[in-house]
Amino acid sequence: MGKKGKTSQRSINISKGIIFTFFIIYLLVFGVIISGFSSALQLANPETFPIFITYIPLLCYIGALFCGIGFLIFIRNATAQKSRETQSRKKIKSGSLYKQALFLIIFIFAFVPILSPAIDKGINSQHFSVYNSNWNGASKLKDIIQQPVAAGGLGYDVMTVQSSLSATERLINTTINGNKKESILLILLGPNQFYDPIFEIPYFISFFNGSNSLLICHDHGSTSTLLWEIMIASVFDPTIQVPVTIFPNGILRDNESFDTNPEFPVITQFEAHETTVGINNVILSRSSCAVGGPFIKGFGWTSIGTSSDKYSFIDKNGDGQYISADDDLDLGFMSFFASSLPFELPTTFPLEGYAQHVFLANDMGRQRLFVSADASLFNNDLIDDSEYDNTQFAINIIEWLTYENDPSDTRTKEDWVIVFDEAHIRPELSRDLTSAGIFGFIMQYIVHLSTNPITAWIYPLLALYTLRKYLPKKDKKEEERKKAEEEEKKEERARYRTSSFFAQKIEEFRDKNKYGDALKLLYRRLERKLHAQLREEKITTQNIVNLVVAKDPSTTKFKIKRLSKFMDRIIALKEGKYKVRTEEDFEDLFFEMGWAVENI
Repeated sequence: MGKKGKTSQRSINISKGIIFTFFIIYLLVFGVIISGFSSALQLANPETFPIFITYIPLLCYIGALFCGIGFLIFIRNATAQKSRETQSRKKIKSGSLYKQALFLIIFIFAFVPILSPAIDKGINSQHFSVYNSNWNGASKLKDIIQQPVAAGGLGYDVMTVQSSLSATERLINTTINGNKKESILLILLGPNQFYDPIFEIPYFISFFNGSNSLLICHDHGSTSTLLWEIMIASVFDPTIQVPVTIFPNGILRDNESFDTNPEFPVITQFEAHETTVGINNVILSRSSCAVGGPFIKGFGWTSIGTSSDKYSFIDKNGDGQYISADDDLDLGFMSFFASSLPFELPTTFPLEGYAQHVFLANDMGRQRLFVSADASLFNNDLIDDSEYDNTQFAINIIEWLTYENDPSDTRTKEDWVIVFDEAHIRPELSRDLTSAGIFGFIMQYIVHLSTNPITAWIYPLLALYTLRKYLPKKDKKEEERKKAEEEEKKEERARYRTSSFFAQKIEEFRDKNKYGDALKLLYRRLERKLHAQLREEKITTQNIVNLVVAKDPSTTKFKIKRLSKFMDRIIALKEGKYKVRTEEDFEDLFFEMGWAVENI
């Protein structure tokens, strides 16, 4: 019968090994096939390609990795009888389970951002991303700003932020490429993710307290409310005077000056300004506008460029014509601010019959702000169109925002760092599953907590409390004492395993798994000793502790704690409330029983 059992177990092990091998090979091959398929599909349909397909091979490879690890563990357990029995019956404590789950989550969050660039190669296909070299990206704008002057560029240091804008606060007084940075030019190029008032707005308050500049390129996205949020938050710091504006929903149509169709207006009317030197025409694409009339000067702006004055309007419903009832701007939402405006606020405001303002500027002294109602004029398709001056216009704006031609400002290009906000550029119809998007999603919470004024003061305490178990211990003597006790315990285990008593007991109870009965039998000797000393008192943990303390008042807390833990377990075992299922638990209780006999 024994031989038959061994043969049966061997067959089971072989079957499990075949299953593990099959899944490892299957997942690897399937991952390679899907990887080739996704690459071909991406080349054929780059704009409609679903980005989640690129992560299927990664999941396959991760699955194969875990299967491989499981296979190795299985082989180790199958080749050692003792190891297999211990692992199969090991008691899993709830605390260990939670810890394993926590480590698994940390593992996933830590390694997915590292492994995912191997799948999508770090390519970012989002609109207006400086890492997107397609027609809808802004990689050419980044090259113009970053390339050396000798190569035709502006020669600035350029960086991007993927997580939180608060990360840029660490750039001030930081040395980059051998130059210590004093100021930041932040470029918001067509963001479509809203700025969180709790985390982002405090950053902008700090931003405008420094000597920095801001370029906002609106494109029917989240910048429509950004300036209003900053204005509301500035009540906590009256020294910040950031102007606001209104971007109405709809498309700017210019029936007098356009390219291809009125939704591609060509701006030819510019005011005298440093940013308009050498600029004759700039093409836009499905642009918005800033509400004009009294709102421009009333809000504190300087108008830089406008559309034609008679035949341009905002088409809110896409019918190609202006109907007052459908396309006028409802200003009811501004009634709360009516008393603070320098002009009477109308109920509605027309968006036709005058030149629509598309470029605005504001000079606040040590800070400058430029707003464009369109971001497409700087994309790769339009910025270097030889028929228009979009490239030169971009250069003029960057140089004006960095005080390049201001003789009263002592800062040079080396003192500035240009930062593109990539954190708020995301897919419009789905979650961002690119490697950059996942990295930003994970890191933004860490950066938020560590830099936001609301949470920065408590974040170090939370981090210390969470990680204190894994930090190096300062008490070296305590560590040395624990190591000495562990070594002594190992030696005691070795001596115990070699004793004939141990061998006899293990052989007797191994097959029957009656470790509890063996311990109860061994406990009778200790129990008789306890009855003799306690006399009429019942054997309880508290009574045993009182007995030991009465004998030796100098008994340490560690000794009391160890004794209490042993008595709780052995009493529960005798009462049937605790079961000893493994050989390891049996050994632990046996050693503790020997220690208890010597110390009671």
